[in-house]
Amino acid sequence: MRYEACALCALSAIAAPVSGQGQLQEQLVISVNEVSQGSWEVYGELQNPQSVIDAAIWDLHFLLEGSNLSNFSYNTAFDSDFFGPPEIMLSPTSIEFEGINPGGPLRNADGPDSSNPLFLVSFNADSVSDFELVGQNSGSYVGTPTFPFGILFLYQNANGSPGTVPFQIEVNPIPTSGTCAVAGLVGLQLLRRRRSPA
Repeated sequence: MRYEACALCALSAIAAPVSGQGQLQEQLVISVNEVSQGSWEVYGELQNPQSVIDAAIWDLHFLLEGSNLSNFSYNTAFDSDFFGPPEIMLSPTSIEFEGINPGGPLRNADGPDSSNPLFLVSFNADSVSDFELVGQNSGSYVGTPTFPFGILFLYQNANGSPGTVPFQIEVNPIPTSGTCAVAGLVGLQLLRRRRSPA
C-alpha cells in the first residue's frame, strides 16, 4: 500500500462493524505525525483488537521518503534477541527499516513491547512525501496454554498483497503558515460574498 502525503488532509477511515456480529473490525492505523516543526514520530495502533495483544506490530518493514531526513531513532524492542538488530538504510531522502518485535517463545528477554499505540520510529525532516509498507508486516495476540507461540496475523503478505487485518497510513504534517493564510483568505472571501447585497 502506498500513500502520497497531502499538506491539507490525511487519510481517515472508520472501522465498519463485522456483518452479523455487531463487533467493529480490527485494523492497524500507522500515524506519521509531525509533532513540532521538522520533528516526526511514527506510531502503530491496532484498533478494535479481538484478543489480548502480544505485539501490535510483530514484524515491520517500511520505506519512507522525504526531504532532509536526519536524527533517526527506533523503538529498541525491534532489537531482537533471536533475530538480531533491524536492518536500516538511511539517506537524506529515504529511510528503509526492517525489524522484528517478537512475541511468543521468540520474545526478547524483557518481552515484546505490547504497547498500543506502539511507538515505532522518530526522525527529523523538512517534509514526508511517501510512506509504504514493504513485504510482510504482521502483529500477534497472546497465545493459549495449549498453543503458547502466539497467534500471528498479517497486515500485508510477503508479496505485498493484503493480509487478514486491514491497515491504513496517515501522514499528518503541521500546516505551514502559507497553508493557513490561504485557508484564511478563502474563508474571508466566502464571508465577504455572504455579506454583499444580492
